[in-house]
Amino acid sequence: MPTTPPNSNPPGSIPSNTPLRKEVSNAGPHSSTPAKSRASSRYKNMAFDACEKFVGPMPVESFLSEFVPEASNTRPTAAITFAHKTVSQNENEFASIATLIQLIEDAGICPNLQFINTTHCISANLKPDIAIYSGTDRDDPGTQSGSQRSLNRTAVDLWIENKNEKDDVFRDLEEMGREARAKSDLKSHIRWTKGAYRVSGQLIAYTSAIHRSQFRVFSFSVVLFGNTGRLLRWDRSGVIYTEPFNWSTQPDTLFEFLWRLNFLSDVKRGYGTTVTSVADDEAEAALSKLRTYEGLENVAKADLHKLLVRDDHTLNGQIKYFIAPSAVWDSESLFGRSTFGYIAYDPETTNLVYLKDFWRTDCDGIQKEGDVYRELHDAQVPHIAKFGLAGDVPLLPECGRTDCPAVHRTMTQEFVKGCDWCPGQPRVDPYVHYRLVLETLGEPLHTFKSTRELCEVIRDAITAHTVAYERVGILHRDVSAGNILITEDEIWES
Repeated sequence: MPTTPPNSNPPGSIPSNTPLRKEVSNAGPHSSTPAKSRASSRYKNMAFDACEKFVGPMPVESFLSEFVPEASNTRPTAAITFAHKTVSQNENEFASIATLIQLIEDAGICPNLQFINTTHCISANLKPDIAIYSGTDRDDPGTQSGSQRSLNRTAVDLWIENKNEKDDVFRDLEEMGREARAKSDLKSHIRWTKGAYRVSGQLIAYTSAIHRSQFRVFSFSVVLFGNTGRLLRWDRSGVIYTEPFNWSTQPDTLFEFLWRLNFLSDVKRGYGTTVTSVADDEAEAALSKLRTYEGLENVAKADLHKLLVRDDHTLNGQIKYFIAPSAVWDSESLFGRSTFGYIAYDPETTNLVYLKDFWRTDCDGIQKEGDVYRELHDAQVPHIAKFGLAGDVPLLPECGRTDCPAVHRTMTQEFVKGCDWCPGQPRVDPYVHYRLVLETLGEPLHTFKSTRELCEVIRDAITAHTVAYERVGILHRDVSAGNILITEDEIWES
């Protein structure tokens, strides 16, 4: 008997319960290591899919005041003027990277950050020139000072990439302003040349790898193009880039950004704090159940993490925690819904459930997926998965109540309209982080054991879709083999 989920459209203090990062396995909390493919074609595809997701050039001071609040402590004055030779104009010459790291560390502006030269890292195929870790990760073997053979994506705070001056693909305001005045449909803020696909795709790939290896709401990065640099902020809606600043002769901008970053809480650095580590007793109970699921026989405690799910249909917002290993299904896409699916353990019922973590489109008229399930069940639509709970992900665990509006939201879209530094109309949509739990686990359609079973499954799926449309006017719109599962028992009796 099949089940088919309905389609849904797409300065605080540091928390005492810090977000789960390096406690997970090397494969990362979301998925396995990034899929291998030819870099050139992979970068091109990523850039093509995100060609309208770049927003800028935001003034540097606006970027800092909006996203990186001033530190309470005064930044030490660093009397350093970078010579032209400090950073190579040839990104294949990496000797200068070590010099850059040494100069930043000697300046004393990053007491809580550790800079690692990852240009020669042999254990990763997606490696920025510099990986930056927080001071809390200093005991991690993958982040030891001087280590250039390991890149621990589960612990990287942000990264720096060094490019040639000619590789700066971001368009300036004057150039875009002229085009915007000439035509009303200016969308792309990238100067699309053949090399632009490689450069922008590479930056997207770096960020995607970090977001797939951590529970991230957003992240920062720095890109150096010769003597100029840009600050970037990435979320599921798009990426905001700053106007260029000359960091080699006037390093205050870069230093101030790094100094402020030292003192930001996990939330303001973009971490999702509703995912935490698992206690030993919790892990023991969860593992005994999870290991009964095909494919999870060898799951270990180091692979587990605890995810908070809020039920936005209850009066005060019921909070439940579920324990899960790495995702069994994930999306490599950085922008958009970015869905991850988990086989999770429910400590209250001791049952296994399916936990879906994704970003829902936050627009009027688009129904939440949990509300769709509730409506289908109220209408007694047969052959659908048993619904558990669902809700927007709160900004902090203590914001679990439904009357607390602080949830994980994208911000890039807020700067598209009404900002004189952002001409045209980049296509960036608003998203809200969402988690949904289904209490039914099934087998993929391709596991059918006989022609009769296959026919019965397809029949039940057609029946479910027909009844859903006739009774409540809901149309799935994405009927495919991947959205039909086989279960042994009836889920809903019509």
